[in-house]
Formats: sequence, C-alpha cells, structure tokens
Amino acid sequence: MHDPVETAISEMAGGYKPGGYVGLAKAIDRNPGTFFNQFTFQERNQPGINTLRAAMRVTGNHGPLHALCHEFGYGLIALGEYQDCSDTDLIDCLTALGAARGEVDAEVHRANADRRITREEALRVRARAMEAIRANLELLSRLDALAEAETQAEERRALRAVGGA
Repeated sequence: MHDPVETAISEMAGGYKPGGYVGLAKAIDRNPGTFFNQFTFQERNQPGINTLRAAMRVTGNHGPLHALCHEFGYGLIALGEYQDCSDTDLIDCLTALGAARGEVDAEVHRANADRRITREEALRVRARAMEAIRANLELLSRLDALAEAETQAEERRALRAVGGA
C-alpha cells in the first residue's frame, strides 16, 4: 500500500489498543471482518465516511485527516473549544498573535539576510508561520466564543423581559 491516505487509515486502525482492527471494530460497533477488509483496502473494499469518523473519534488519531488535507494541498490545525473568554484572555490572544506575526517577519528577515534561502531557513520560516496561523485561529475561536456568550445573554434578557426564565 503506497497511498498515504490509505496508509494513514490502516495504521490508525491497526495501531488501536487494545486489539488493533478487531478491537476498534468492536469499539465502534462494526463487524470485525468487514471492518478489517475496509480498513486494509482489500479488493473493492473501503471504509465509509461515517465509519472513518467514528474510528478517528475513538482512536484520537487524525492521521487520515492530515493525509487527506496534504493530498489536496491544505493544512490542518486543531482549534480550541472555548465557551467564553474574558477581556484579559482576548488581550493575551491579540498580543500573542502580534508576537507570532513579528516572529514570522523576523525569521524571514534573518533568512534573507544573505539574499538566499536555504531549506533549513525555509523550514524555520514555515514553523513560525504555522505558529502565527494557530494564533490567528485561536483569536477567531475566542471571538466566536464571545459572540456566542453575547447571543445567549441577549436570549436570557429577552426571556426575562417577557416573564420567562
């Protein structure tokens, strides 16, 4: 098997503890024989999207998702699940974002000082850029949490105004 997506799927299922393919099949309530054939890509067998989603949830292994993103030229970054955030959390987020952006610029400046970019320099810039992307996405998650909290507060105020809860 040389397809990176199929490899990631098979490694996720085969590496599940306890029991590898059979253990994972049982954990997500699938027939072990069918599951094995699907997750090892036996002739004309492949997992369905819901089975794959269930397997990734149970294993916590998102390798197949990373492989799919890579195949199509996308990156994958996990987002936090924030319910709300304070003003100081938001300030921390904004300043972390600014610092991360500055680190990207500084790394590019250092890398380009001799007017050429080596593979190692490009990798360092990439790492700094990924940190900045994560900071941007965290800021967006925090803002979404604030907006959701405000929506819920408005709903509570409206209910109280009409004599509800």
